[in-house]
Amino acid sequence: MAFKDITGHRFGYLVVVSRESNGIDGTARWMCVCDCGQTRVVAGTSLRSGRNKSCGCSSPRFTSERILTHGMSRSRVYKIYRGMIARCSPSASPKCRKLYFDKGIRVCERWQSFNSFLEDMGIPQAGMSIDRIDGTKNYEPSNCRWADHKTQANNISSNLVLTLNGQSKTAAQWAEFIGIKANTIVYRVRRGWSDERALQKSPIKLHTEKKLSRNRPCEVCGTIFSPRPSQLRKGHGNTCSQRCNGQRRMWKVKKMDGIVGAQHHY
Repeated sequence: MAFKDITGHRFGYLVVVSRESNGIDGTARWMCVCDCGQTRVVAGTSLRSGRNKSCGCSSPRFTSERILTHGMSRSRVYKIYRGMIARCSPSASPKCRKLYFDKGIRVCERWQSFNSFLEDMGIPQAGMSIDRIDGTKNYEPSNCRWADHKTQANNISSNLVLTLNGQSKTAAQWAEFIGIKANTIVYRVRRGWSDERALQKSPIKLHTEKKLSRNRPCEVCGTIFSPRPSQLRKGHGNTCSQRCNGQRRMWKVKKMDGIVGAQHHY
């Protein structure tokens, strides 16, 4: 077969620059320069058949390394980052847009780059996610931290905050501190209780004081008892039991008999 000079021809990323010595099997070989700057000696048959199109830099292994940005696209911290960007964008879902974008919450310019975000925040521990310290401010290094679910739940603007002795805490935080249920505190506040009274572990003292103000001695046996409010409204509640009430009625009858008898004597 007649010799064919392919000097200057391009095959993929390779450009033939000169002829080299033949191979052991007599195959013509050519010195080629790749677009990446590397040189390589390639057989002419491999160039014409398309088996060699570069020095090796275009292979899938080297291509993935070349286009790799940070290598964390499948990591949990990257998913958190993408979620932060998404809910603060105008294309967010209606619920997220209402809570973030429509309220003016944005991601700072520095954190538009994941590498900068990762440099400032680092890798979160298990169970931690990003939390804004001040819910009215943007996502930025000075206003963000890694926090667990409990900490974030106590940092929601819709939480009920109560103040006692100069300390302000959410209902959940006070419940944990006092040792009662948070729902109990919320129920008391909704009924109009003051913060001080709602945060009492056993606020029966107020009822006891009212009960003590109703205490009185039984007219028959002298026992101290507390009549029901309904009895007081009707003018009753003078005896501590039905037995004493029966004796009291008997005394009234005897007294009336004495008065009648006296009048009959005259």
